[in-house]
Amino acid sequence: MKQIKHKLITQKLIEERAEQLLSAHIKASKCMTSFMPKIEGDIYADELQYTIERQFRYGICGHLFEGEMLPDDFSMMEIFSLLEKLYAGYPFHAFDDNSIAVIETIKLAARARHELVINDGVSMRELYELDDDFEYTSGQIELRELASIADMSVQSVRNENSKSTTPIKFKSISGKHYTSVEEAKSWLKQRNSFKPTINFNELHEREQRDNTFYVPVAKDGTYFSSKCRMTRGYKIGEKGAERYIESFIDARNELLYMPLAKWRRPNDKGNFGVVTAVEWTFISKDEVLEV
Repeated sequence: MKQIKHKLITQKLIEERAEQLLSAHIKASKCMTSFMPKIEGDIYADELQYTIERQFRYGICGHLFEGEMLPDDFSMMEIFSLLEKLYAGYPFHAFDDNSIAVIETIKLAARARHELVINDGVSMRELYELDDDFEYTSGQIELRELASIADMSVQSVRNENSKSTTPIKFKSISGKHYTSVEEAKSWLKQRNSFKPTINFNELHEREQRDNTFYVPVAKDGTYFSSKCRMTRGYKIGEKGAERYIESFIDARNELLYMPLAKWRRPNDKGNFGVVTAVEWTFISKDEVLEV
C-alpha cells in the first residue's frame, strides 16, 4: 500500500478510518454466518480510534507522554493494518484510493519511533509503571519504516540515498531492507520533514531542576531563543500560515505541540528566515534568554 503524507492524516480522517474499518468488518462478518446477533443501537469504533490516535501522536508527531500508550498498541496496529489492506480491495472498497494507507503509515512510523526512543535510553517499564517492558526493539529500522517516519516515499529515500556522498548502509533480511538505528538517526536529522521526539515526561521537571528550557534546534545548529524575537513578537508556524506570539514561553509551548515545529530566526546578516526542528534539547535559560 502506498504511504500517505503526514499532513493529510487529520483527526477527521482518523475518525473516518476507524468507522470505515468497523463497518467493513461487520459486513465481512455477515458473509461468514447467517446467525449474526441483532445489534441494538449504534456501534462506535472508539477503542480502535483511540489506538490509532495514540500511535499517531507517538509515531508521526513524536510526542512521548506518560501513560499515553498501552502494551498491546503495537500488536493491535499490526492487525488493524492488515484489515485496512484487506478491506481496501474487492469486494469491499471501503476507502478512498487517496487515503487507503492511514493505519499502515502510522504503524510503520510508530515502529521506527520506538526504535529511536529506546535507543535514546527511555524505559517503557518506568514510563508506564509496568511489570514488564514492551520495548520489542532490534536496533534496526526497516526501509518502509524509515520512509514513513521521514514523511517520504520508499522510492524517494532510495533516490536520495543513491545521490548521497555518505549513503545509509542497508542489509537485506528475508526480502526487507534494514539499517541501524544509529545510521537512521543521523540521516533523519538532515530531513526537514522528520519530526523529532519530544519527551514531555521529563520536560518540566528537568527545566525546573536544571534551570533550562527545552527548545527546538534547526539543521544548521541554531535554536529557538530570545534572539528570534521580531518587532511584533516571535513568528512561528508553516510559511504562509505563520502567526506572531508575544512572549517567548508561549511561543515555545506552541512549538512543542506543533506536528513539526517551525519558526523564524535571524541569519548571519540579520535576515529572518523559516527553519524547522530536527531535534529538541535542553539549553540553559541564560543562553536561551540572552538578548
